[in-house]
Amino acid sequence: MNEAQRTMKAVFMHLLAFWLLWEWLVPLKTISDTGNIYVFIIFVAGCLGLAFFRVRFWLGALVKSLYIFYVLNMLFFQQPLLSVSLVVDLTSMAVHHFYLLIHFQFAEMTDSFRTLLFFLLLWISAYLLCYWLFAQKRLFLFYALTVGYVAVLDTFTAYQGKAAMIRLVVLGFLLLSWLHYERLVEKEKLLSGNRTWWKPFVFFASVSLLISYTAPKLQPQWPDPVPFIKSYAGGGEDEEEGKEPAVKKIGYGTNDSRLGGPFVADDTVVFYAEAKKRHYWRVETKDVYTGKGWEASESVEIHTFERENDVLKWFEENVEKEMLTAAVNFHQRLFPHLVYPAGLTSVIVSGDVVFRLHAANEKIYVTNRESYAVRLGRYEMTYEYPSFSVEKLRQAPVMQDSKLLQRYTQLPPNLPERVKELARQITNGKENQYDKVKAVEQYFRLNGYFYETKEVAVPSEQEDYVDQFLFETKKGYCDNFSTSMIVLLRSVGIPARWVKGYTSGQLVNSEENGMNVYEITNNNAHSWVEVYFEGIGWVPFEPTQGFSNPYSFTEQQSIAETTPIPEQTQREERQTPLNDELQKEDKRSSNVNDKLTAVFASLSWKEMVLGMFSLLVVSFILFKTKRKWRPYITLWLFHYRRDQQIFTKAYLSLLKHLDDYGLKRKSGQTLRQYAAYVDDWFGTNEMSRLTFLYEKAIYEKDHVHIEWAQVKELWENLIKKTVS
Repeated sequence: MNEAQRTMKAVFMHLLAFWLLWEWLVPLKTISDTGNIYVFIIFVAGCLGLAFFRVRFWLGALVKSLYIFYVLNMLFFQQPLLSVSLVVDLTSMAVHHFYLLIHFQFAEMTDSFRTLLFFLLLWISAYLLCYWLFAQKRLFLFYALTVGYVAVLDTFTAYQGKAAMIRLVVLGFLLLSWLHYERLVEKEKLLSGNRTWWKPFVFFASVSLLISYTAPKLQPQWPDPVPFIKSYAGGGEDEEEGKEPAVKKIGYGTNDSRLGGPFVADDTVVFYAEAKKRHYWRVETKDVYTGKGWEASESVEIHTFERENDVLKWFEENVEKEMLTAAVNFHQRLFPHLVYPAGLTSVIVSGDVVFRLHAANEKIYVTNRESYAVRLGRYEMTYEYPSFSVEKLRQAPVMQDSKLLQRYTQLPPNLPERVKELARQITNGKENQYDKVKAVEQYFRLNGYFYETKEVAVPSEQEDYVDQFLFETKKGYCDNFSTSMIVLLRSVGIPARWVKGYTSGQLVNSEENGMNVYEITNNNAHSWVEVYFEGIGWVPFEPTQGFSNPYSFTEQQSIAETTPIPEQTQREERQTPLNDELQKEDKRSSNVNDKLTAVFASLSWKEMVLGMFSLLVVSFILFKTKRKWRPYITLWLFHYRRDQQIFTKAYLSLLKHLDDYGLKRKSGQTLRQYAAYVDDWFGTNEMSRLTFLYEKAIYEKDHVHIEWAQVKELWENLIKKTVS
């Protein structure tokens, strides 16, 4: 085989390695809160590219480290790359999280450190994959894990793995066959110039795929494994087999890119609220509808305020408002963001903190002066409780802000035409924006749509989430109703946005000062609609069956809108468990040990098991690859040593590395005989020279440490040979 053929083979093998790791990364956007997947794909491509060009280890490690450094700064810190403050932030992050790691406090890790760990995992995975491909020429275990990974995700999550499974069957078998052929060539000393080895494989693989595609299929004997597994585990739910979708959601979550599927009831208390009147508790808004779910506009714009909210305004001056106060007490877990009512004017809290509002989604984070996240257990607020005049809403003019109109009337280009046609039919004959909005809001209550939490469909790759709900299923929960209303409104040019947070919760106590205490649980996680009216501001609407708008609309026909929300209709949940997103690390305070101990005590057994399993996996990988990294540790340790016994200790450490390498010293074999065996293996005389000096040190008590500087290079050469 000539050089060009070897190069082409190496290129193809590296492309197949990249493809295998790519199959692991692609589903993350669907099944988790992981964003910016492209930065990890670029990193994997870079690792394999450096391996292909055989870049020296230290140089490759430097390039990878600089890339990780750049990405972490781009996503989390946004500081000048060469600034001292960035180095201080990264150092503080590493020190703080090292303490969390050794105490197994994984729940307190921030997204920036999780991202760093994920980069390191990909670094190790790329290295191991290259080792298995080019050194061992065996990849069946990793291939089997990939197939199992895709199969599990396709079965139990919203990820559609059909195309991935086809790719794995075709390309995976090709890769395994190729590696088997390479092993035969190496073992039997065959000529590797045979270019026809792949033809039988392609023929038999094509015939097998054709037969499997055209052959009659037996109906599944196990239509859906999820109910079976749940019943086997003692779930005891009497659900019809095959009816339960794969996606389950619970409580408040941050990833709304893939909506649909049922949720499971969870009465875990999130916080207690003290307020005079009922209202919704906001967390964030989203404005980009993708056809499958919601995303926030890409923006890094952040507005800050300290006590008085002078950066965010919901209502114009002509809206009648009542100034009220409220307090929030978190029950167990503390979050680095606020839950707050619309109309927030100020936040009253002890301590020197700064509130940072993300312009893209109106999520308000709490930090200290150094931009480290702060988690508040209790805070009080003042806010404006609005009372909307229906007459003024009807008289509101058409929006004049073209930029705002474009942002909040966005729709995907492939939205089915029948959705737009339905919107025109609903609003036909309505002369003002308010009547059009009310017509859409009431449409769901009058046309056979039902509130459902279990048998909720997940749209396929070809289906639109709203189209499926409006015309196919007609049953769902708050996400279905609120998203559908927004899409219908946008279809006729009315600006609207998706808001998520919590309902007012369940009344548990009424105090003498007129304040009511409400209990808000994961079941109260909710989403609703806000519509923009020129000259008035953002007005909330509630399309979900069984829920009533908690805000006041002053006109006789709006009595239904101001009816208090029945307690029994206040229990709903949605989305995956809340995961902190894009936050800076907490600054360690004087009582950090007490806080971390409390967090450790609150960890569930599942988190503990997951942490132990992760440590076992990392330990196993380090143990299996110890021959690759331990020699460099030894070289570093002996580089600065100057004691009298340095040479004897270095020689004994060399014997251990040679033994790990596979050059075992036989029973009864003298050091000189063993040195001759090592030199014969490596084709040098370095081991014999070192052994002679070692015997001189042992038997003649000579001060050979003086000669260490001269023989150090021989010792280092032999240590490095044990790595190859």
